[in-house]
This record gives sequence, C-alpha cells and structure tokens, in this order.
Amino acid sequence: MAFEKIVLDKVAQVLGQQRQAYFVNGTLFVCAAEPAARQVFHMLYKDYNKRVQVSVAMHGEYAYDFTA
Repeated sequence: MAFEKIVLDKVAQVLGQQRQAYFVNGTLFVCAAEPAARQVFHMLYKDYNKRVQVSVAMHGEYAYDFTA
C-alpha cells in the first residue's frame, strides 16, 4: 500500500490534481489527456528504472503496469 500511495502522490504532482489516478490489481489507471498521460509515463519510467509500460489507452484513461 505504501508503494501505491507514493506513486499516486507523484502522479497527482504531474497532473496538478488529486483523484485522477487509482490502482486495481497492481495496475495504475490515470484519467488524463494524452499530453499529461505522456508526462506521467515519462516520470514513472525514469523514477522506476524503465520498469513501467503503458498497457491500455481507452477514452482518456491510461493503464500503466510495473514490471519486475
């Protein structure tokens, strides 16, 4: 749970607002326009040693998976 809280706080800083991201079964979902979603991806990719991938993008919601 601590990992999720840290990630959600980082995403909120990038997006400039809370409640636009959440976790389900270890996958991070972010509701954002494409430019903001790209910023989130680049931040996560850098901060988590290139172990993040975008797995789904539908209707303004992007899913990010963390790999081992």
